[in-house]
Amino acid sequence: MTGHLGTTAETPATPVVERAALVELCIDLADRLDTAGPGLRARVHRGLADVGVVAVEPDGLPFDGTQHDAVDREPTDDPARDRTVASTERAGYLDRGRLLRRPEVVVYALTPGSPR
Repeated sequence: MTGHLGTTAETPATPVVERAALVELCIDLADRLDTAGPGLRARVHRGLADVGVVAVEPDGLPFDGTQHDAVDREPTDDPARDRTVASTERAGYLDRGRLLRRPEVVVYALTPGSPR
């Protein structure tokens, strides 16, 4: 018989497996609350941070292809904004320093003909 969190009656989940399942559930919930309830989303992020899981939202920072996934571009005529993160579409997460998910971001891109 399969139980909650994919365990069976013979092999109960370990605390590590249970924690991982709860963290995954909270991240999914935070994604769904992004537009419906930003206050609730912030509360979920605070709760995750209390157990060592940190949301990564690099808005305004330089884009780093080794740490961020670019999902779109935002045109800009400001050279100082070129290749910086305009917004985070989907937060990334670190669990005690271990990457769970990279943030998905929109990156400013200098429009052609703009001064450099």
